[in-house]
Amino acid sequence: MLHAGVDIGSKTVKLVVLDDDLTLLYESYERHLSNVRETLGYTLERALVHFPSEPMTVGVTGSAGMQLADLLDLPFTQEVVAARTAIERRIPQADVAIEIGGEDSKILFLTGGEELRMNSTCAGGTGGFIDTIAGMLDMNAEKLNVCAHGCRTVHAIASRCAVFAQMDVRPLLNEGVPKEDIAGSVFDAVAAQCIAGLACGRPIGGTVALLGGPLHFLSALRDRFKLRLGLDDEHLVVPPDGHLFVAEGAAFDAWDGEGMTLASLIERLDAAQWDQDATLERLDALFASEEEYDAFVQRHAALAAPRADLSSAEGRVFLGVDSGSEAIKYVLADEQGRVLRTYYERSAGSVVEAAQAMLVDLWKHLPLRHDGTPAVEVAHACVTGYGEELLKRAFALDSGEVETVAHVRAARELVPDADFILDIGGQDIKCVWLRDGAVDDIVLNEACSSGCGALLSGMAWSMNVRFDRFLDAAVRARRPVDLGTRCTVFMTSRVRHAQKEGAELGDIAAGLAYSVVRNAVYKVIRARDVASLGRRVVVQGGTFMNDAVLRAFENLYGAEVARPALAAHMGAYGAALIARDRAEEGARSGLLSRKKVERLESSKRTEICGRCGNACRLTITTFDDGDAVRTFTVGNRCERGLGEDAPDNGLPDLFAYRLKRLFAYRPLPSNEAPRGDMGLPRALGMYDLYPFWHTLFTRLGFRVVPSHLPDAALRGRALETIPSESLCYPAKLMHAHLVDLAERGVPAAFLPYVEAEKPGGRSCPVLAGYPFVLDANVDFVHERGMKLVMPRVKALLDGDGPAAGLASTLLEALEPLAPGLALAEVERAAREAARELGRFRLDVADAGRDALAYMAEHDVPGVVLAGRPYHVDPATNHAVPALLRSYGFAVLTEDALPSPNVETGSGGSRSRWEYPERILRAARFVAERDDLEFVMLYSFGCGLDAVTVDQARAVLKRRGRSLTALKIDEMVDLAATRIRVRSMVAAREDRLRKGGSR
Repeated sequence: MLHAGVDIGSKTVKLVVLDDDLTLLYESYERHLSNVRETLGYTLERALVHFPSEPMTVGVTGSAGMQLADLLDLPFTQEVVAARTAIERRIPQADVAIEIGGEDSKILFLTGGEELRMNSTCAGGTGGFIDTIAGMLDMNAEKLNVCAHGCRTVHAIASRCAVFAQMDVRPLLNEGVPKEDIAGSVFDAVAAQCIAGLACGRPIGGTVALLGGPLHFLSALRDRFKLRLGLDDEHLVVPPDGHLFVAEGAAFDAWDGEGMTLASLIERLDAAQWDQDATLERLDALFASEEEYDAFVQRHAALAAPRADLSSAEGRVFLGVDSGSEAIKYVLADEQGRVLRTYYERSAGSVVEAAQAMLVDLWKHLPLRHDGTPAVEVAHACVTGYGEELLKRAFALDSGEVETVAHVRAARELVPDADFILDIGGQDIKCVWLRDGAVDDIVLNEACSSGCGALLSGMAWSMNVRFDRFLDAAVRARRPVDLGTRCTVFMTSRVRHAQKEGAELGDIAAGLAYSVVRNAVYKVIRARDVASLGRRVVVQGGTFMNDAVLRAFENLYGAEVARPALAAHMGAYGAALIARDRAEEGARSGLLSRKKVERLESSKRTEICGRCGNACRLTITTFDDGDAVRTFTVGNRCERGLGEDAPDNGLPDLFAYRLKRLFAYRPLPSNEAPRGDMGLPRALGMYDLYPFWHTLFTRLGFRVVPSHLPDAALRGRALETIPSESLCYPAKLMHAHLVDLAERGVPAAFLPYVEAEKPGGRSCPVLAGYPFVLDANVDFVHERGMKLVMPRVKALLDGDGPAAGLASTLLEALEPLAPGLALAEVERAAREAARELGRFRLDVADAGRDALAYMAEHDVPGVVLAGRPYHVDPATNHAVPALLRSYGFAVLTEDALPSPNVETGSGGSRSRWEYPERILRAARFVAERDDLEFVMLYSFGCGLDAVTVDQARAVLKRRGRSLTALKIDEMVDLAATRIRVRSMVAAREDRLRKGGSR
């Protein structure tokens, strides 16, 4: 008897046939492109050639296999059980198995207590994640793998979500980082996500097996796992049939079942009713009739920019370039703002090459007089979009502008009465509210691009359907499927389900159009109802050139909206109008000539910047046009990395001051510390209370040893101890700080559980309770013999002194390390510690008053950069303070502001949450001043931060002000942040012009 196993996963169909001796006789591994039924059919037909009449048992498994098993009356095995069975038969020596599939990843701990860890809510770090990023680079996964072997520099890329990772990848591409480095960084991100997100604190040791299609076919991915886990070849198992293990497990589990031939199985498949028990809801058709669609097309075609014929143009012309997330565009306009020529091409991850082709097209089409001289002259060239800085340096464009401003400029030109602009691009969403023609508020998507065009193009690609056919089918669909508003990668599961229920291509495409606009409105804009967006809505961006998306938005909005015929070129059109505004009389653009563009060559190198302790990894691109050589550097967090020694602008930076003042304390010499060393991890709450604890332990005769964050903070021991993928990054860093102390041999570490700073208050649950998480998960610390001192402090302070009961709580925790310690001694130390904490806070407040006085004296604006105390840590703020100062702002912390006399009024009632209340108090202060802007840093996965952002936004909005919220964690690239900051600057300038005051 033969034995077959069928594994229908999220991306592939696998079939294996084994004999009684466990020999693998036949194997098939096919991508099903979301068409499971057809792929399974031809997989069985091909196998039938080899086994025309042999009976075999058949087992089914996989995330998409359960329905098949029911339809065909076959035994089904849950995929984890199937994998476990195959491991027992094939590689019994394995202690841990890591298996990556299309939409899921798993870690099976097989010794020391069997346990399964599997991804749940996000498909980051899976095969689907890799496919999405590969498609963005215009590659398949195999080519990405080859590319990754040339990686020299690993850049930080978030792997929590495929589309969020694109927000990290896109700036790297547009700044000239080699694709080899990006490919290697993507695989490194997958390994980090899998280890940190799934191990969840349990060490991965012993013999480790790597299974599943991605780990079987992608050697560079295996290399990253080896590096991240510190494995040698002796402790690594990569079975030659590892990509088929789950299918083999299904065969093993059905080993004693009833035999059948493949021919009879194919007959069952052909007769199955796949649409039985359909569950997905259907939506209204986008258009009721062809006549309605024709009227829709004519209505939107009427909103067109004025045009003129380029071949007959003369005089000055103005070039606008938009280097967007997926495509590069230009618009050439004349003195009257008329469009002379447009251009649109996908950049396919090669921004410089795409720009070269674009500019050659421009020069090729510029008209000549009869004597061969140019009939027009480019007077000014302006660029916008993610590739702005790179293209300015590469091709000598004259100026740049933040894309929000360019889009608003174009919309105002064509729809002067617009009060809301919604721009949906390939990977970003820009929402701009206008009041009396001025920018009133700006919102950009922060972490997810599931409401963007990438969702549609990625889905068409995954279904192997040409994009134009995909869109054409959507507008003519009769019964669109309600696919919800989930993450792009997980949306494929809904699509597969819809196909099983008989949904046609158009029904799926139209359902996705609805999903895009619902994501944009309810997840990005977070509108309670669509009518609140505005009375005159302008939509633009390449995604809105899709009639299905536009109609879905109109249906959701309940009224007609304005889509300019130039919707896909609005950024470039706005840039062209800005170029016209900026061009001086008689000026000529410095744009490279056609000859120089064609011969432009570029080369890249990487190096570590040694000008400060950050040790930034720099990518330096050199451009040579034959006459001049220019360089462009990315990866730097400050101007020093650019080789620029320009003097500091002298603007106050309270982040730098607070950090220096916070850790300015000197520990006792070893010979003057009778009670030995005590480690203080410089993370989380220590960024507020370090003066207290350092003073207390110094007064008690301990030598305080602060932790240091190593260069590769979240690798190896620290990475595998993180218990949850959804933890905020500052909490994850706590693991690295504690491991650092243990590796340096510090005998004890102090990890207080501070419930509240003062009676009646509340501290962040993660911040307060994290000592217990570390105690339970960082086994390495216990192996090194480090003692964790974890007193539970109900309140730290009461008024200006220590809270009642604090000293006795500390005494109880410290007695095992300090025999003979007396309560009176602890009380004295606590009183001195409270006084020192008070001095620290007074010093910060004094620095704040000095900063405000400096602003008034020198007539400069300031930004209150609010957040948690740990955002002072350079590892968490990613040089945002320096970025703000580079735009001419003094930077203040929220605790440096004068304390208001009234806690309520314009800001509402006082919150019991201590740190959020500091942020809200700062927002109330800023709302009353025209010389201050409010920017807030907050973390992914923090519900308390999310609520605080909404509350701070409401406080500011009541005074006609806006909030710039920057969601940051592992992200280190400042490109997206720079867009938000520049948008804030533009909105501020508009507001001040309108109000006439500073």
